[in-house]
Amino acid sequence: MLLVIAILPTLLLVLLCVPITVAFRVGSTKEIRGHVIFRWLFGLTRFQLSLPVGAKAGQHHKRTSGEKTVKRKSKPGGKVRSALTLLKQGPFRQRAIRFIRSLLGAIHGRDLYLRMRIGLGDPADTGRLWGFLGPVAGIAANFHSAEVRIEPEFADPVLEIESHGEFRLIPLQCIGLAAAFVMSPASLHAWFLLHRGNA
Repeated sequence: MLLVIAILPTLLLVLLCVPITVAFRVGSTKEIRGHVIFRWLFGLTRFQLSLPVGAKAGQHHKRTSGEKTVKRKSKPGGKVRSALTLLKQGPFRQRAIRFIRSLLGAIHGRDLYLRMRIGLGDPADTGRLWGFLGPVAGIAANFHSAEVRIEPEFADPVLEIESHGEFRLIPLQCIGLAAAFVMSPASLHAWFLLHRGNA
């Protein structure tokens, strides 16, 4: 039993060190459409994920006569406002940019293309978001075999995305980078302030 307990974590670490190749094509005007193909164990394992998840073309849900539609009320733009609140904090913003730079260095991309047009409807909010996305786009554009274009739209709320490419990553390395970002003092302080503000 002790031998099995010792072997399982080692086996898990070995599997997490096996590279994953991800090929994707995504487009969005009104909703995200596309697909992502994962290849693991040097091509022995392969599966495809369609976007949006679980949706099938031409499939519609028909309501019976006694069925009622219940609409959930949610605060519009709540997630966007939360993200902007975090990005207002200089230490967190700098730590996030450093994390993205490290993550882009950890993945080996090929023929990466991204064109994004984004606007939040409020010029001030769009400006704050662009203050974060601008440097990120500059970092990504410096990588070999990558074309990145992000355009801010200050007049109207809009989100248009067109992207495709392929990259190769080691899961354990990406997990380590993500854990270091989440547990960093700048991130913990930002999450604490956000939670306190929403309480």
